[in-house]
Amino acid sequence: MKDSPKVKKRVAELHKLINIHSHNYHTLDSPAIQDQEYDALFNELLDLEANYPKFKYPYSPSQRVGSKPLEGFKKVEHLAPMLSLDNAFNSDDMNDFNKRILDRLTGKKIISYSCEPKLDGIAVNLLYVKGRLDKATTRGDGKIGEDITHNIKTINSIPLSLIENTSNFPNIIEIRGEVFIEKKDFDTNNKKAIKLGEKTFANPRNAAAGSLRQLDPAIAASRPLKFFAHGIGFIDKGNFELPDSQSDTLKLYKSWGLPINPLSEVMSNIEGCEDYFKKISNKRENLPYEIDGVVFKVNGLKDQITLGQVSRAPRWAIARKFPAEIGTTYVKKISFQVGRVGSITPVAEFDPVNIGGVVVSHASIHNFDEIERLDVREGDTVRVKRAGDVIPQIISVDLSQRKKSSSEVIPPNACPSCNGNLIKPEGEAILRCMQGLSCPAQRCESLIHFVSRNALNIDGLGERIIDLLVERGLVTNFADLFRLKKEDLLNLEGFREKSATNLINSIDSSKETTLARFIYSLGIREVGEATALNLALNFNNIANFLGATEDDLLEINDIGPVASKFILEFLSFKENVDLIEDLLQLGVNPQEIRIENNNPFSSKSVVITGSFTSIARSQLKEELIRVGARVASSVSAKTDFLVVGENPGSKLKKANELEIDILEEEEALKLLQE
Repeated sequence: MKDSPKVKKRVAELHKLINIHSHNYHTLDSPAIQDQEYDALFNELLDLEANYPKFKYPYSPSQRVGSKPLEGFKKVEHLAPMLSLDNAFNSDDMNDFNKRILDRLTGKKIISYSCEPKLDGIAVNLLYVKGRLDKATTRGDGKIGEDITHNIKTINSIPLSLIENTSNFPNIIEIRGEVFIEKKDFDTNNKKAIKLGEKTFANPRNAAAGSLRQLDPAIAASRPLKFFAHGIGFIDKGNFELPDSQSDTLKLYKSWGLPINPLSEVMSNIEGCEDYFKKISNKRENLPYEIDGVVFKVNGLKDQITLGQVSRAPRWAIARKFPAEIGTTYVKKISFQVGRVGSITPVAEFDPVNIGGVVVSHASIHNFDEIERLDVREGDTVRVKRAGDVIPQIISVDLSQRKKSSSEVIPPNACPSCNGNLIKPEGEAILRCMQGLSCPAQRCESLIHFVSRNALNIDGLGERIIDLLVERGLVTNFADLFRLKKEDLLNLEGFREKSATNLINSIDSSKETTLARFIYSLGIREVGEATALNLALNFNNIANFLGATEDDLLEINDIGPVASKFILEFLSFKENVDLIEDLLQLGVNPQEIRIENNNPFSSKSVVITGSFTSIARSQLKEELIRVGARVASSVSAKTDFLVVGENPGSKLKKANELEIDILEEEEALKLLQE
């Protein structure tokens, strides 16, 4: 076939045929041809592309796997923000949501909702230009994600070219969806990894996330990733007519070859949503994939536009979460962990139990008063839940299963790490070791804090490496990190030339930091990020901070007698001052933050609540204080503004009661720029 137009036409025909048959096989599980026939079509395409390279397009079915590993992920700005969803936890929350919808949609007395299970997967954005996949990105911070096109192309159920039907395609459309791994595939993958001595994943969501974060597409291709489409981002319609409803949009996606959740349904009212939630709850255990709730969206797209959005979430959608899951297991051992500032925390180790798709094997018990309240002992059968679906927590003991020989947990008389004396400060429920950095456990925890993201932010220096450095005697305090040489690291397990060089460079680049981060990194009790920032703004430089008096400290907003006491205690120890001076001699350069006081937030009391999509909460605090705001931790009559993010909690309710000005994320960021 030498005629170029004929070759081009045949390539287009093969694209269409292969896409249709791939969709039938991978998405509909209903192949229309034999494997040999499919292979013949695919091989014909490969031959044509080899002989006519100009017809080898990026959206060709042949381009799913085979690109070279990337050196890093590029940042990509979404054309429309990828918003998160507000949460509902019970029927009352759903009724409140429905009432808010009706209040905004004047004249409507009833609303229909598009409903579907909320997958516990990874949100992705697929950008199609005239029906062809142009780019795929992670959600990121909602505005900017990472380019994962090379890995998305390996997922057979995602078409590189949308299947043509009776309609045309939009010029540009962002299709939102979820990448996930089914339970059985997750188990199979982990078993295979165990046999090969490779790392296993904690749950299917982590496995999906880890797969999409691979720089080598061949690794992603080896993972059984799947995809469901569920929403729209930006759209440049061109001559295309968008359907009127969410449910019809999902049907359109299906006709284009995109997989959608087969359990999606439309409910004519809020009562139907309650029935749907119960139905999905009953199906949850038998579904092939993990879900953590149900998503409800106003079905009419025009209604969605009318309702609009706040900065963090659409007003027309909500996720009703399942209650925290509970498991039963057996306590094998209760040990004592030493924290960064010497707190002794009891930790229960038990037989691994799967709770909500996560294997849990231990839980902190906070303090010895909590042990007494629960009356938990080694050998007990206990009920465990994941608080907020995240943190393992023992909620009760099955006393009927208790052995007669069991005995109460006795608090230790000495520190389990350094054997030093323990004290229980007046008014506290926690035992503490007062040996400071001479205690190995406190030393490791302090180093972990020192290098953490909001402190010196030394990339690549994790807990395992710090433990190894302390164990080998290479690091005994913060300053020793800056004395490390590449040769020291090359003698440690897991380090090669490149990784050792990268870590040394990372340590070196961390020397340039702010005074606020530096003070926070020291790990002084009661000095969190906001307090450290207040100290930096008031003392301006490290010399002034080292010379702080009690009167100086008590004059600073939000620093009371307790924080002042711990700061002065820290500065009174010559070893601590010598350590700071050593760090400065080694080139650590904590720069001051200058305050700007010509902003609407200047001299105002501001409280922050919830999480944010376009700025880290810690950065928002820093920016507010930088312009002269007083950032407080609780709402009171003296509060001027409450800045709300996702899941704002009780502070929002109190602010409403006190008629305090409430700012959404976007409004607050605009004011900061004035």
